[in-house]
Order: sequence, then structure tokens, then C-alpha cells
Amino acid sequence: MPIAAVLFQALNEAGLKYGIVQDLASLEGAFAGRDDLDILLDRRDYPAFCSIVSGLQGRRGVSVSCYDNVCAGREDWFVPDFSNGRYLHLDVHIGVRVGREFRKRYPAFDYAAIKRWGTIHVDGAAVPVVSPEDELRLTIARFAFRGWTLPWQRWVTMHHHWRDPFAQLPFAPGEQGLHGVEFAFGGRRTVNCRFRQSGSDLLVHRGDLARLRRSIREMCGFAQRHAIADTAVHLVRKTSYLALRLLQRLMPGRLPPKRRPAAGGFLVAVIGPDGVGKSTQVDRLTKTFRWKFGCMQAYAGIGDGNGWRLRKALQKVLFPHRRRLKSLAQSDCNDCAHGTRAKGGVAATGLALWAILIAFERYAVVKRAHRMATRGLIVICDRWPQAQRRGYLDGPTIPPHLFSVRGLSVLARIEQKLFQRMEAWRPDLTLHLVCDFAVSESRKPGEIRKEAFDARLSLMAELRAKDQEIRTVDASSGLEAVGRELFRHIWLSL
Repeated sequence: MPIAAVLFQALNEAGLKYGIVQDLASLEGAFAGRDDLDILLDRRDYPAFCSIVSGLQGRRGVSVSCYDNVCAGREDWFVPDFSNGRYLHLDVHIGVRVGREFRKRYPAFDYAAIKRWGTIHVDGAAVPVVSPEDELRLTIARFAFRGWTLPWQRWVTMHHHWRDPFAQLPFAPGEQGLHGVEFAFGGRRTVNCRFRQSGSDLLVHRGDLARLRRSIREMCGFAQRHAIADTAVHLVRKTSYLALRLLQRLMPGRLPPKRRPAAGGFLVAVIGPDGVGKSTQVDRLTKTFRWKFGCMQAYAGIGDGNGWRLRKALQKVLFPHRRRLKSLAQSDCNDCAHGTRAKGGVAATGLALWAILIAFERYAVVKRAHRMATRGLIVICDRWPQAQRRGYLDGPTIPPHLFSVRGLSVLARIEQKLFQRMEAWRPDLTLHLVCDFAVSESRKPGEIRKEAFDARLSLMAELRAKDQEIRTVDASSGLEAVGRELFRHIWLSL
């Protein structure tokens, strides 16, 4: 993405000491916003780095405490690319920490510990990258705390995803068929790790890994007895993490997400008439933000989106007869026969009960969306209730003349009170999609009449006059252009 070149050019111009510490094969996907980008930064340049990234509208992420990457000296930063409607994910390391998967507390390498940096170019910007030999040293130090074998075996088998970086290992001096890598920490005695090939597997000497772990702990001021504590804490945190992930799958939206913006959760409502592309854009935005953040989708309408099963079943039965029922309920039957008046009363009662059911469902959606945002999730809601005008844009639907009918007036007041409560719970950001009727007709022919379309646009204008914080997006542009504009509004409000 173009923002990658802008970011690294700004870091270079400020003279920051930094470099990328990851497999070069994954850089293409990282620069395109499809993978993480691991950056090792000198501690003294951290304030300048934060200032530069914030100037590019970057946002910092916060992870749950039991997540494996939660450790001092490491942060998640996200830099938006508004031209693509996506963002870069930066794993920023003040020092590369190693340890058990959920217990990375040993700062084994800082910026000065990297002996040599290479250089690649991204759209003309020079980007320092770790040399192959230093990349191997980082990989071995990480594996030293993760690899294990049975006590009577001398060699530890490397996992498949650890095997490829060791193709460039030099042969160990005086050891036929063995490769070796040398470590020296702070002037202390060096540690040599030996490796050998066994068929398609790569084997590491268990004693060398133990000495490497011991040297790293001593360099960081920890005694060997802390190894037992590391194992215990790792198992507790891993169990908690796996349990949390399982509960998040079973009860989506009811638990804090794995990662959230540092400012907390955020609730967005996308509003517009039929045919402007609300549902399509909400789906795209949810997938975009869900890549790294906890993001959920809500639906406050009564169309094809998610909803209560009872309401959807009744709607399927009553929908073919809706016009006849409305005409019976709204007609003045003072001069009609007794049977006709009875049918009108039954129809009016049924429509009032239907309106109450919809109101309770929307109330539940609004309340759940706010709860999810409070837990740290980004919630993108398709439609949002309004109480300013009846019969439009997911507002109240009981006709005003039923307020004077005995019995039905109680239902009308209940509906009115529910919408008043919903009106008090406003989204953090409201986005209005507007366009001409011709655009809506071309996308969904026959879905809505021009009079109804214009009435909805008029009501949206009234809502914007009442709330100056509502943003307007032209939905007549292409799908990609509208998505980028929506992404920009949401990102700048996070």
C-alpha cells in the first residue's frame, strides 16, 4: 500500500534507528496490508516514532492480558491507507523478547544487538531489514524456549515452520555434518547451538538449547529456578486464552475482544434509503476492521438481515397481506357494517402488536450494540431507529389515530416510550448514505417508489439539521469509492 512508503520515508527523514525483523518472504504481504510487519526500534527513538505514526492518523491497539503477545516493550500500531480503505499492522518492538509462548519476558535483543542491517526499497523509500545471520539468531533464541523433547533424547526436532530459515546455517568447526550458530550476550561466555539434518527433519542439540536459555535468563537477571515459574504462568495464561477464545466463538460479542483500539470500543450506524448499498458496505467494513480488531455487525431493520425468529416467521406469513391489513386498520368504518368494523378492529390490533414486537426487537438490538461497544468491540450497525417521524427509516409505525382507541392507546404509548429510550442511546458515529433515486432504482428495481425515497431523504436532512455530527457520504459513486470514504470517516473517529 502507498502508506508503507510514506511511513518509512518519514522515519528515515527523522533519522530514527529502526529495522524490520522478520522473514523477508512475508514482507510483500505485510506491505500490502495482509500480514503483520515486525519493527525493532531503538528505545530513545520511541517518542519520535509515536509522533510520526500519530501524524499519519495511526492508532494503537490494546490486547487482552492473557494474549501471548502482551509484554512490555511491544505494541500494536495501525496505520491507515485511505486510498485503499485498509490499514497496515505494525508490531513495534523496543526489544525482541523471548520466552514461552505466553511468557515472553526476556529482552534478549535490542536494536544495538543486531550486528548488520540490510536494505530494501519500497516505492523509493529505503527500509532497513535484518540480515539473514541475525534473523537466524533471533529464530533460534525464540525456539530455545519453545522446543522440547523427552528427557532421554539428545536432539529436539524443529517444527516445520521453523525449518526453512536454517538452510543458510554454516557448518560447525570440528563437527562433521553439524551446523552451528554462535551467541554472545553482554561479554559473557559464548554459546554455540549445533544442528543436523535427519531426512526431512532438522534436529537441534537439547543441551545447547538449555545453555542458551540459561545464558539469556542470566543476562536478564533471572535465576534458573524461574524456569518452573515460566512454565506454570505459561500454562495458566494459555488455558485462559484458549477458554476465552472458545467462549468468544460460543457467545460472540459478549466478551472483550482479543484486540481493541486504545480508545475503547466504537459504535457506528450506517443509514440510508433502500438501494444505496448499506448492507454491502456494512459487510465490507466489518471484514476490514475484523482483520485485527474485535468487530461485530448489527442489524436494526426488518428486512433480510438477522432478526428474531418469531418476527421473521410472522413476517413471512403476513407480508403478502400487508396492504389489505393496513387498509382495513386505517379506514374510517363508522358507517360500515358491524362485520367490517370488527375486521378493522382486529387488523388494527394485529398491526399494533406487530409494531410492539418490532419495537422490542430494535430496542434489544440497540441495547446489545451499546453493550458490545462498551466491551471494546467496533460495532457497525446497518440502520438505526429514529423517533422523529412515524413510518420512515425504522421509526415508530403505529398510526397516530390509534392513540385515541381504547386498548390500542396503551400499545401506542409503549412503542413511543421504547423509541424515546432508543433515541437517548446514540451511536458514536452516524453515517448517512445519500444518492439520487435513479441510482437506487438501477441497483434495486421496484424496491421503493420515488415518493417514499424522497420522503426518506427529507427525513435524513431533518436529522442532520438536528445533529450536526452526522456525516454524509455520496452513495452514487462506485462500490470501492464509497467504501474508502466510509472507512476514512470511521478511522478518523476511532
